[in-house]
Amino acid sequence: MSDDANAGGDAAEPAEGAAVSARGQATRARLLAGARAAILEGGGTLEVAAVARRAGVSAGLLYRYFAGKDGLVAAVVDDFYDSYDGEVFTTRLDGALSWPEREHARLRREIDFLCDAPLGRMIVGRRLREPAAAQTDAQRLARQIDIAARSIAKAQREGELDGSFSPRLAAAATLGAFRELMAEALSGDADPPRAELHEAMWRVGSSLLLHSPASDSSSSR
Repeated sequence: MSDDANAGGDAAEPAEGAAVSARGQATRARLLAGARAAILEGGGTLEVAAVARRAGVSAGLLYRYFAGKDGLVAAVVDDFYDSYDGEVFTTRLDGALSWPEREHARLRREIDFLCDAPLGRMIVGRRLREPAAAQTDAQRLARQIDIAARSIAKAQREGELDGSFSPRLAAAATLGAFRELMAEALSGDADPPRAELHEAMWRVGSSLLLHSPASDSSSSR
């Protein structure tokens, strides 16, 4: 029996066994894929009925999985950030490199990911105009700041970074600047100048994280 046929009754709910669970996961994946495609084709807007048609299910079944349009939009943004974090924030780079060397390479990976990901322009470039997207985006950015703050704190403990500033404030400052830079770069349709973006952001980040106040006072004498 199809998902559409089940949408009006309790039989649509996963009941028991791995096969039912797999079917439910497949349906959810189809809905997410349909939502991503609809957002890209719609220039940042989403209609529930169009997503349901793409996935081959009824609109009522969509509400069982995502509790409405806002839930679906949030799931799309979360799915994007899961890939983003896995590619950039939680991946392990060469441990033999110094912290600045690792972060220099990580920054390049981050720019490449956001420029290449189909939803990069929509989410980071602020074209996704659904209210639920902004809330989920803010939550996931806060999580990235947590990850970056832990990395900075570890580098401070190991003597690779100046320890006179707050790791969380430093993470918020650098990630905030990066997000504004990428929002501007991804706001148009042209391919962003990746090398220029990398150089600009590295100068901003290194001026905060790698510059010791002690060197300032000594150079001014």
